[in-house]
Amino acid sequence: MKKLFLTLTLFLLVMVSPVYALGFENVTVLNNSDSYKGGTPKIEGNGTRNVTITFDAAKLKIVEKDLDLGRPIDAAWLGVKVVAPKDVPIATLKQAKYTSNGSEPELFWSSQDSNKSESQEDEHYIYVYGAVTEEHLTNATKKGTMIKYTWLFDWDNDGDNDQTVTILINPEELVLTAKDTETELWNEDKFDELKPVVESPDTSDKLPAYIGFMTMSLFAGMYATKKIAE
Repeated sequence: MKKLFLTLTLFLLVMVSPVYALGFENVTVLNNSDSYKGGTPKIEGNGTRNVTITFDAAKLKIVEKDLDLGRPIDAAWLGVKVVAPKDVPIATLKQAKYTSNGSEPELFWSSQDSNKSESQEDEHYIYVYGAVTEEHLTNATKKGTMIKYTWLFDWDNDGDNDQTVTILINPEELVLTAKDTETELWNEDKFDELKPVVESPDTSDKLPAYIGFMTMSLFAGMYATKKIAE
């Protein structure tokens, strides 16, 4: 099939206006100063088959769960708007599937947040979300990893993955506040407290061997020099 294009819009559910847009190929990031304490999400990929967005330095706030909105737990939510490629016929798009973090495949058409229009010109999209809680941040920090969410899209329904969208959330510089107060549940101090300690390798037992090697190298060099002089 023709080259597939993916349009992504990232947003924070706790976002307030004003916002400004930053472009990366056909990926658009919505950002604002009240949601971030510095920097912007790092976006990598070719904009079509694979896109990875890494969040750090974000200031997030817990919101209450709402099953009607697809929020099963109290958490801060990072979302991505995924727009179906325009070159996929509607009949094929109705059978397109996607998986979320290893879940069973779901029909894009049934799950979409856009109008289920039959027009090829209309935009068809779905919002997918990644939760951020104190537990998520704690577990990732202890493991020395990032929080990771991945979505796979099979737009032409041929059984092969056409596009991968990945969100990575770095616990190191995030600030997470409680839903009803400004109490900080997570910050850099919490990260430093829980991060794995990387110990320097103990080389004391290798010191005698190292000294022996250096001594032999010295004598070999002296012998070679003597031979050259002769």
